[in-house]
Amino acid sequence: MNNKHLRLIKCSGDKLKKIEPNTVDWARQNESPNEPIAVTVKVAEDGYIPNFVNLRAQISPKLFTATVTETDLHRLEADPRVISLGMPRRLHATI
Repeated sequence: MNNKHLRLIKCSGDKLKKIEPNTVDWARQNESPNEPIAVTVKVAEDGYIPNFVNLRAQISPKLFTATVTETDLHRLEADPRVISLGMPRRLHATI
């Protein structure tokens, strides 16, 4: 299994460095910052889930999806046990 390195981005005018690139959805979120945001969170400790996030699904012991607010993104960014945050990508199916 290959060990993929996550490309980290810095959003313009922001200090969020752990968010994986997905500029289209990030731009859409910036238009309505009070809306809940679905994120995928990778953590350093098995089973660690910050108490302020709304857990959606546990994918593995170190990976889960959650719904957060913009304030929560900053709290996750500051949490040393959070490795990365992924914004959802819209998938287009062909029939």
